Amino acid sequence: MDWTPPAVAPRADAVLTARLRQRIDHLTKPLGALGQLEALMLQAGLLQGRVDPRLDAPQVLVFAADHGLAARGVSAYPSDVTAQMVENFLAGGAAIS
Repeated sequence: MDWTPPAVAPRADAVLTARLRQRIDHLTKPLGALGQLEALMLQAGLLQGRVDPRLDAPQVLVFAADHGLAARGVSAYPSDVTAQMVENFLAGGAAIS
């Protein structure tokens, strides 16, 4: 899907831009993994003038499970990581947060 955020003139604020990029880049995800969504996050922060932009009534369902594949050696991570990732989601440290 090729989607581009609408063109809106965000505030020109180098300090806020740097702080937003720092926050986006240090979420639990590979750098740039969210593609255009990261650009939208930056734009929302600049438009709102804050490092933690807010959306009204956002809704996301996140499903997590230890499905037993780690025990079979298929997963790159042990099953303990599932619980740690969910804790990270709840603490606001992941991209889904």
